[in-house]
Amino acid sequence: MNKVIVDAMGGDYAPLEVVLGASLARKEFGIDSILVGKKDKIRKILDEVGEDFEVVDARDMVTMEDKPVHAFRKKKNSSINVSMNLLKEKKGCAVVSAGNTGAVLTSSYFILGKIEGVVRPTQSAIIPTLSGFLVLVDAGANVDAKSSNLVEWAKMGKVFSKLVSGKEKIKIGLLNIGEEEEKGNDVTKEAYRLLKDAFPSEFEGNMEGKDFLTGKFDLCVADGFTGNIALKTLEGEASLFLNIIRGIFKKNIITNISWLLVGKEFKREFSKFDYEVYGGSPILGIDGVVIVAHGRSKRKAVKNAIKMAKELSDKGLIEKLRNEISH
Repeated sequence: MNKVIVDAMGGDYAPLEVVLGASLARKEFGIDSILVGKKDKIRKILDEVGEDFEVVDARDMVTMEDKPVHAFRKKKNSSINVSMNLLKEKKGCAVVSAGNTGAVLTSSYFILGKIEGVVRPTQSAIIPTLSGFLVLVDAGANVDAKSSNLVEWAKMGKVFSKLVSGKEKIKIGLLNIGEEEEKGNDVTKEAYRLLKDAFPSEFEGNMEGKDFLTGKFDLCVADGFTGNIALKTLEGEASLFLNIIRGIFKKNIITNISWLLVGKEFKREFSKFDYEVYGGSPILGIDGVVIVAHGRSKRKAVKNAIKMAKELSDKGLIEKLRNEISH
């Protein structure tokens, strides 16, 4: 039950980087894993690196192009489905997957089910900021949303944010087109009133796109359509900015010398925005700890996703969510 179940076939660099990430998690954190996927491929990598993990065979492959419901129904023996079934059977404490996010959401929904009282589970995301991190809900699981959904996601996001940050009190923001209470559409206007009533000491009002990285908020609440666009925009801008900086310092010998002087400091500052530090983020509202990692995850990200999965399980995420929703 203490092992983390890892979808070894999920992600752009699977199974090699996933297996190596599990190896690092064992060496650095003492966390053991069950690797799920094509046994022959996984065993070959384990033999090459001199490691031995429990491996559960899963012959079907879910690609990034597969439609989620089709993948769930037609590929019953996929590494995603087998992983969820293992968690349901309590063979491990959590699942980690860098595979097709929609397929992971669908499989977890149908196999694990929802926490009692939850209307719609939400995909969270961790966004690094200048002063730590911000939790975003919803990050893309629910394209459309009612105002009551936003309040439910805020409740679950608050539990997750407090568990990870250790804060007793967090600052909650509603993603909108302006800071004023009357801004937005009918859903956000109603959500503003509901959030204000539900979190009288923690709801800070509307937040704009410019507020994501400042550290002003700990939790951002949005519908999945808006939230996912914001998340992908931030990822793209961070990559673009980093490439621009690298290009500047590679222009000539003088800029190369300058990099020798300031490069270390640049790397230290940019490390604050490294998604691999967190590894992944949970689906909230599902009756089990399921961590969705980035599709481009390499060993460092996988290692940290496994660490997060184990910590959230040990800290009783599901039970705390049950208590929050029941209230």
